Amino acid sequence: MIPEPTSILAFRNGSVGNTLVAIPALRALRKRYPHSRLTVVVDPIGFQLLEHCPWINQLITYDKHGSDRGLFAYIKLIKKLRRERPSHAVLFKRFFRNGLLSMLAGARIRAGFTTDGSAPFLNLTIPYDESVNIVELNLRLAALLDAHSTETSIELFLTEADRSSAQQIVNREIGTAKRYCIAHYGGQTTSPNCVKISSFAELLKSVVPSDCQVFCIGSGAREQAWAIELAGYSASFHPAMGLPIRTTAALIESSVLFVGFNSGPAHLAAATQTPSLILFRPDT
Repeated sequence: MIPEPTSILAFRNGSVGNTLVAIPALRALRKRYPHSRLTVVVDPIGFQLLEHCPWINQLITYDKHGSDRGLFAYIKLIKKLRRERPSHAVLFKRFFRNGLLSMLAGARIRAGFTTDGSAPFLNLTIPYDESVNIVELNLRLAALLDAHSTETSIELFLTEADRSSAQQIVNREIGTAKRYCIAHYGGQTTSPNCVKISSFAELLKSVVPSDCQVFCIGSGAREQAWAIELAGYSASFHPAMGLPIRTTAALIESSVLFVGFNSGPAHLAAATQTPSLILFRPDT
């Protein structure tokens, strides 16, 4: 048996999908230790995703490519983590620096994954197994701290303000009475060499109900260019680009169908329990 934690420091800086799949484990920790403080270190996107999560007491943003870049910012972050007085740390991301931060923060019990049998700075570990679903792996990590759970559902806690922002887009672009679907041509594994945009457009025409409009979402210059190109294939396709991530999630939540690739928006669709058609590259 491990000692009862007084304050748990969790590290979950990473992509949209990797952040969302940590929620079941965070929920397990909260239910097992309802009186322990749970602080989660996230990147700016993770902050937006977990901002209203009821399982967490505090979020600390670690933007290593922005405001937290450099030695002085790193020292400032360590001081902020030490103020949390963590007794335990759990690392949902296999980053060397997270292990170092957990030790420098003062956590005496530090749980995480081993990579090739190695886990510097950690003293409670399990192997990272690529053949196991990441939600289950994260729950196994929480179980190291005696937080056992079989609840694997992923939650996304949207506010009425998020939903209102999404509804304003719907009202402006297609009107209140029309149903709509979401299409996302993008993601790290997506390119015109994988599935041509013209082929993706034909797929949409074949699977989208005839009474539905389609919002073509995208973030970043490349995806926004693709969204504009995709919207040109039909008068019922509408570009909706560069939206805040929570507005995007709310827009997906109220849609009839999400069609896209294995990407951040696809994980938002899963978290909002939106019916989805997801395309995977053969080599992924």
